[in-house]
Amino acid sequence: MTVLRWGQSAYETDADLAKEAADAHALDLNWRCQPAHERPELTGVRALVVTSKVRVTDQVLDRFDGDLVLTTTSGHEHIDAQAARSRGVQVGRTPMARRDPVVEAAIDGLTGLLREIPRLNQAAVGGRWVRSNLPRLAPRILCGSPVAVVGCGVIGARMCAVLNALGAEVLAVDPNVSVPHTQAVSLDEALARAIGVTLHCDLNASTVQLFSARRVANMQPGAVLINTARGNLLDVSATVDAVRQGHLRGALVDVFPVEPYPELAREAAVPGIWFTPHSAGFTHDLGARVAQGVQRSLQAWVRGQKLPYPV
Repeated sequence: MTVLRWGQSAYETDADLAKEAADAHALDLNWRCQPAHERPELTGVRALVVTSKVRVTDQVLDRFDGDLVLTTTSGHEHIDAQAARSRGVQVGRTPMARRDPVVEAAIDGLTGLLREIPRLNQAAVGGRWVRSNLPRLAPRILCGSPVAVVGCGVIGARMCAVLNALGAEVLAVDPNVSVPHTQAVSLDEALARAIGVTLHCDLNASTVQLFSARRVANMQPGAVLINTARGNLLDVSATVDAVRQGHLRGALVDVFPVEPYPELAREAAVPGIWFTPHSAGFTHDLGARVAQGVQRSLQAWVRGQKLPYPV
């Protein structure tokens, strides 16, 4: 059986792909790689492994007679999953590659913003020793504080576990998942209670602009908001305005509706705003982590087992 690796991400080295090929060969699979910009010959290909730069459309699936499409990413908006399912094609993803980096980035945002690190650092850069301002700034800690996790899949569930370990009161917002040692609440209840909100949900028809200007306005005064999930979940400008006006303490935004984000410099200048360039899921060994995820999914597929992370 032939597996086509269609596309190579910038972070993936030739050694990473060589490991992926060796793992495929160990499963008695033929493995070949093709750049994302080329139109591949799909005759005889049983499995497609794609990056986010490859769009697996209805037209691509018309030329594909295999039964597996696997993305090297957590998200899957670049794959027409409904068209795949209608053809009996399984769709899988590899969220474990980025799970822990994303969780750590979100924790960084929560703790840094609640502790008022941006404003304290800004004062220090300006030569001001502002220790006397701490009572007014009222830094918060996670231990004992209500924190909402919106979306409790692979990454969100891990986020809940880490927050629990840090002593937070974890509010889980996900109608489809039950997470141990958390309180299952509605989104509106979470916004009314949480001093920290972190987004880890998929982007779909029900979550586009989930955090609209209205929802941002309904958050607890002085709360912080973290988005390391999908850019179109959040009204970025409304979030920046809420921080600028003092309703929110701060926000970390790692993903944007348009990338690069056109308002980057102007909006990032607001104290309490941290913008990062879709980097939360990156770590020095991301290519090797992806290769492990691909190998695990291909192994399950070859053995006729359920994919570890199906779409």
